[in-house]
Amino acid sequence: MRPSFCLCGGHHRGVRLSHRRDRIQVGASAGAQGTGDRRLGKSVLTTSSVGLGTLQWGDEKCGFNSQYRANDLELAFKEAVEGGITFFDTAEVYGYQQHKYLQSSECLLGDFAKATGADVTIGSKVFTIPWTNFLVGGSPRLGREALVEALKASVDRVGRPLDLWSIHFPFPTFKQSVLMDALKEAMDLELTRAVGVSNYNGQQLEEAYLLCEKSGIPLASNQIKFSLLDRKAEKEGLLKTAEDMDVAIVAYSPLEGGKLTANGVSKDPNNNKLQELLKLMEFVGVCNGGKSIAQVALNYIVQKGCIPIPAAKTAQQAKEHAGAMGWALDENDMAVLDEKLEYLGL
Repeated sequence: MRPSFCLCGGHHRGVRLSHRRDRIQVGASAGAQGTGDRRLGKSVLTTSSVGLGTLQWGDEKCGFNSQYRANDLELAFKEAVEGGITFFDTAEVYGYQQHKYLQSSECLLGDFAKATGADVTIGSKVFTIPWTNFLVGGSPRLGREALVEALKASVDRVGRPLDLWSIHFPFPTFKQSVLMDALKEAMDLELTRAVGVSNYNGQQLEEAYLLCEKSGIPLASNQIKFSLLDRKAEKEGLLKTAEDMDVAIVAYSPLEGGKLTANGVSKDPNNNKLQELLKLMEFVGVCNGGKSIAQVALNYIVQKGCIPIPAAKTAQQAKEHAGAMGWALDENDMAVLDEKLEYLGL
């Protein structure tokens, strides 16, 4: 059954189309030593070296309104900004069942940013599956116009133009040229300040990059899965391809669902290789001033040139994630970790 969501008309959120495109993105801790702000590819965006993912925000299947509530997420947002995190990732389908209650991920993120006055980078993504309209409303995803329509709905929910709008993943029903045309129109309409892609392999990324270059717009980022336990992107040369094109890599699932944290052993108690890796990460953290396993995992990704976006539902989690900035694993630390991963076959 199709949900009877009313996204743009009935729940207008006061979009400000005068949102300045030349604004540099910095957070509450901007200027603090070691925050590690970096430019997002060749775009106009400058953001923190560690971001925050909001996949679970508004999603009741993940515990929203039972294990945690909007107030908890707002505290997490405030703690993240206070710690120097300025990049927040969302998507139109994150917590989509709460769109009608204005408590989906996009809605919450927009509300928190407005309420606190925080000058943050908000990135969202558009689904390319034709029948996505049965989830979030709107028309079937059958062409460029439908994608731009979906963007306008995202802008409405966030309450202002986006900073980064990305294709969530390539899908066979869309030619790359159509997807990139949608990105260009988004920039032309000033509905976003930068554009990117997600889940693109090397070949797809090169094609997207060339199409965007031909249209005169920079491709800012490619959001992919990357962590200490999943280095496929590095092994297959995707990180190098992105670096050569100056496309930022945004890494989701950087903590592998909690496996790369102090509680990692409980996530996979029979995994001896994981336990051995976690012991080494704990030692590396101690040698770097008492950093946690999670902070080591995130900083490892930063040193690989990527922007990790770990999830956070509590202020404590957000504070720990922010603590992955302001310091750096040195070449010896990185070599030790890489050698251990090779030795364990991970």
